[in-house]
Amino acid sequence: MKPAEEPVRAFLRGSYRLLILAILEQSKMHGYQIMKLIERITGHRPKVSTFYSILNEMEKRGFLSSHLEDEKRVYKLTEKGKLSLNEFRSNLSDGALRIIDLILKPKSL
Repeated sequence: MKPAEEPVRAFLRGSYRLLILAILEQSKMHGYQIMKLIERITGHRPKVSTFYSILNEMEKRGFLSSHLEDEKRVYKLTEKGKLSLNEFRSNLSDGALRIIDLILKPKSL
C-alpha cells in the first residue's frame, strides 16, 4: 500500500495545473522552464515524472498545445486553457482565498 502523501506536497501537487495555466498565460515556454518557475514560486521541486504527465494530460484535454522548437517541447496556453483559468478566477478565487487564509491564519469557524 502506498504511504499517505505529506499534506504540503499534496496541496502543491494539486496546484500545479492552475500554476501551469497562469505561468503560460504570460509566455510560452518549455517544460523545464515551467518546472523551475514552479519550484521558485513554491519552494518545492515537482517530481519530473508527475510534472510531465500533468503537461501531457493538460495537452490531451486541450488546455495547452506544444511544438518542438530547437529540440525542446514548447508549451503555450490554448483558448480553452485561458477560459478555464478565467473561470477559476471569476467563480472560485474567493473560495480559494478563504482556504488559504484559514490555513495561514487559523481562526474560529
